[in-house]
Amino acid sequence: MSRLIKAAFTSAALTGALALPATAAGAVPSTQSGTQTTAQHFAGESAPWTAQTTGAWGNIPTASINVTVPAGTTRFVNARFTAESLCVGPANTWCTARVVVVNSAGTTTELNPVVGTDYKFDTPGGDEQAHALERFSGPLGPGTYTVRVQGLRIAGITQFVLDDYAFAVNLVQP
Repeated sequence: MSRLIKAAFTSAALTGALALPATAAGAVPSTQSGTQTTAQHFAGESAPWTAQTTGAWGNIPTASINVTVPAGTTRFVNARFTAESLCVGPANTWCTARVVVVNSAGTTTELNPVVGTDYKFDTPGGDEQAHALERFSGPLGPGTYTVRVQGLRIAGITQFVLDDYAFAVNLVQP
């Protein structure tokens, strides 16, 4: 085999090895792409919201937007949430947030990446700080949906407050 052919095989093998995604054990990658944003919705609030219970997702009242996917089409949702956050509690605990979509039948689905309570939106220690979250859905069929942000206090957290937040939801055509 010539040197040129050996070099080409070696280069191809290295390129393939380097292109493999590095993921944690059990991690499930999720992707979505679209051609254009067909609708943009925005909501904001300057009054604080406080998580009332521990271990239960609470809807952040004004971080909720209704969207409609037109008949005969599909769309996916791209949602961004930013807030000033205060999380109070012992070390090794956290406050979490997620974005969900609720269909007309009332079924709630967490947007991607789906991580449950594993997302550490904020951790105890310090004053209020700015934090952010961005999530996306798989294809949604025709219908009306509510896209909302939910917050949760992990066990041990004594206070979780979100203030001065903004919520942006885009419907994207696949």
